[in-house]
Amino acid sequence: MMRQSRFNVLRAALMAAGLMAGAVFAPAAMADDAGPQNTVFVGLAYLQNHSKSANLSGYNTPPNLNLDVGDATTLGLVYVRDLPGPFSFELVLGYPPRVRTDAAGSGWGALRGAGVTDVDVYSPTAFINYHFFGDYAKWDPFVGVGLNYTKFTNTKALPPLTGAQGPTKINLSDSWGAAAHVGLIYRFNSKWSVVGTVAVADVQSNLTSTSYSPVNPSVITSQAKTHINFHPIIYTLAVGYSF
Repeated sequence: MMRQSRFNVLRAALMAAGLMAGAVFAPAAMADDAGPQNTVFVGLAYLQNHSKSANLSGYNTPPNLNLDVGDATTLGLVYVRDLPGPFSFELVLGYPPRVRTDAAGSGWGALRGAGVTDVDVYSPTAFINYHFFGDYAKWDPFVGVGLNYTKFTNTKALPPLTGAQGPTKINLSDSWGAAAHVGLIYRFNSKWSVVGTVAVADVQSNLTSTSYSPVNPSVITSQAKTHINFHPIIYTLAVGYSF
């Protein structure tokens, strides 16, 4: 039942992505002529993870080992294209933040609370937005739904982990999931504006931590796995220029 529910959510998100593509590549003549049709926002994004995961388990893995995924602040970059009616297409990019994960659970002993891994998070997200007051309102509240893709790169096992386990490699699978946000734009004039948003996304990943013998790197001494549901909330404040 949970798999079917998750499939339905992702299917709806993919259908929304199809609508996005059709809207973005529609003839320019269909767009509203009331003002500029493109806006670029640049600002700060704060990523707050509310992660949940089962205890790590696997070959030669002690019990009661868990992980606590940290938060991060990064540079946000957003492109918005006005669409016919009270709609817009939005692509959220930005500089990938480096996120630290701490040891959690009694099995870590003295290492509990120490940083054990770092990872860079690429998380582009596409939205279709609905603007309650239509195009170019001075105060412009909106909501949006869309699709998120998250890729984890440059994973690094930190000294507290490698000191206890030996040389260690961390792998996190990619994630596709639905996303939604709410926001408010304030327009100073036809060119300049400021926006604040709060977004959530379905980001989940399978983590595998593999440790090797410091004497013989081809020998695996332990391997631990778990599934992480990140439950991220992203807060963004940015300045926009329309053209």
